[in-house]
Amino acid sequence: MSVRTGLLCLPLTALLAVACATPTVVVPVQVGPVAPRSGEQVAVDQSIMLVDTSASIHKSEQFPGEKALLQSLVASMPNGSYEAGTTAFGGLRRDAHPLSSFDRSGLASHAAGLPYLSEGTPIHSVLAEAGAALEGKDGRAAVTLISDGSPSDAWGRDVDDATALEAAQAMAESHGGTVCVHTVQVGDDPAGAAFLQRLAAATGCGSTRLAASLSSASAIQDFQREVYMGKAEASPPLPQAAKPGDRDGDGVTDDRDECPRTPSGARADGRGCWVIRGLNFATNSAEIDPTSKRRLVQEVVPVITQNSGVQLRIDGHTDSRGAAAYNQQLSERRAQSVRDFLISQGVPASRLTARGFGEASPIAPNDTPENLRRNRRTELTVVGEE
Repeated sequence: MSVRTGLLCLPLTALLAVACATPTVVVPVQVGPVAPRSGEQVAVDQSIMLVDTSASIHKSEQFPGEKALLQSLVASMPNGSYEAGTTAFGGLRRDAHPLSSFDRSGLASHAAGLPYLSEGTPIHSVLAEAGAALEGKDGRAAVTLISDGSPSDAWGRDVDDATALEAAQAMAESHGGTVCVHTVQVGDDPAGAAFLQRLAAATGCGSTRLAASLSSASAIQDFQREVYMGKAEASPPLPQAAKPGDRDGDGVTDDRDECPRTPSGARADGRGCWVIRGLNFATNSAEIDPTSKRRLVQEVVPVITQNSGVQLRIDGHTDSRGAAAYNQQLSERRAQSVRDFLISQGVPASRLTARGFGEASPIAPNDTPENLRRNRRTELTVVGEE
């Protein structure tokens, strides 16, 4: 592709002198940092902006707008913890803000002082240099190229477009993650547009557009959103408190279980304790009534047999009526009576002990007939295993 060398100001006549006007002044678009929308996040880990300031960019007509665009792009970069750098190139010359932790102030200063370097348009070389800066890094990298799309060697001699495309692919391969190339065309040369489109597609992702289309804050932010944003990763669920377990499987969770070793198959009450339900004695006596004996045979003996080796203590309890000493003695006799009966049904004596608690351990206030009944109880407590 040919390289334009710019206009020469020849002092032939006053009329020609007028043609040598001062460069156009282009004011950067006033735009703020692009921010993630709902469902978005800054997804770039490295950002490199390459600015073509070679002789193919007209110094007075195109370069001022290119410089202003770079300033607007820096102003609209999102806040975040990523690396960023810019490089102006022309021929063998470079003017760079090296890739480093994002520093808007430093990048803005570089953009404000962007030099016109003239000479050739070695896009392949500057892509190779970007690849060296990205080598070994991972995550996602965005490389933005602002150029007219007229590649040449450093001295302005035409080079095949494939040379730059291969350099872009090599740049992506040197990176440990994904590299996307975004191109912005200065001018409107069809051949340059076609080349920049192929370059943007060379790494499998990227975008391309005209510099003239980035003339408003909204257009610039839309472009930067495409360059920098990605779908937000789903937040990990907030840790939830583990549900209390039930180690003994009695239906009462461990955080509420007052008897945490209830044998398998035993019917526990709301406290998680194995209470022999419906166990009745004759009034003021330790004699077990016939119905209660059948209950012991049907409901208690099978559980003890099933949990072979479990050692149990039979605990007798009374309500608060009567003298405490009498209640203590009565609870001991009743607990012993239950032990004796279970032994008579084949339960080894070595697995059973008996203890009376009298009225000392109520499970409810002794204030109603129902609560008095609940406190008159016989429990089986695991105390060990053989």
